[in-house]
Amino acid sequence: MNTILVIGAGKFGSHLAVDMCDMGNEVMLVDEDEKKIDQVANLVTTSEIGDYTVKSNLEALGVEDYDYVFVCVGDFQDSLVIVDYLKELGAKFVIGKASSEIHEKFLRKNGADRTVYPERDVAYNLAVEYSNNNVFDYIKLDDDTGIYEIMAPDKWCGKSLASLNVRRIHGVSVLAKKIGNSVTAIKSPDYVFNKAEHLIIMGTADDVRKLTK
Repeated sequence: MNTILVIGAGKFGSHLAVDMCDMGNEVMLVDEDEKKIDQVANLVTTSEIGDYTVKSNLEALGVEDYDYVFVCVGDFQDSLVIVDYLKELGAKFVIGKASSEIHEKFLRKNGADRTVYPERDVAYNLAVEYSNNNVFDYIKLDDDTGIYEIMAPDKWCGKSLASLNVRRIHGVSVLAKKIGNSVTAIKSPDYVFNKAEHLIIMGTADDVRKLTK
């Protein structure tokens, strides 16, 4: 279990806070808008109302005690001010939600340890998934590498992971198999692939494209 502080109870912040809480984390959700807090207050561990562009209000939250602090404030300037204050107050790890590439850049400059840009990331993931009929799901890890759900290639079926030398020849790592909604890690090099399964692999977009074309 992690301790999470989510600043900003808009659509993204509220969904994040509720999902984090559902996954067993201890979540504090804060916002200056009382109506937004009231809508989800019973779905998170605790919540507060206040203007968190005011440094003393942030300090009163004890931000240094949280494992992660998410800044999900929509206003460009306010988000930068909050991130800056959080780092001054000793927050361990700050994740800022960006609404544009320039916003992302300035969040980083102001001290955010990580940024997320949901609109861009979701759009890219959908583009990857629906541009290749053999890719069923996708998670972006960085600008070039991701985790893909693909159909087991015909040429792999009936052969073992070791005999195919997948990593050396294709440049991808096979992480797991998926049958229906069940995902099982593939740990043995002797595992034999079959057509009834999907595979969860990690690799670059170019290597996965070559493998699934």
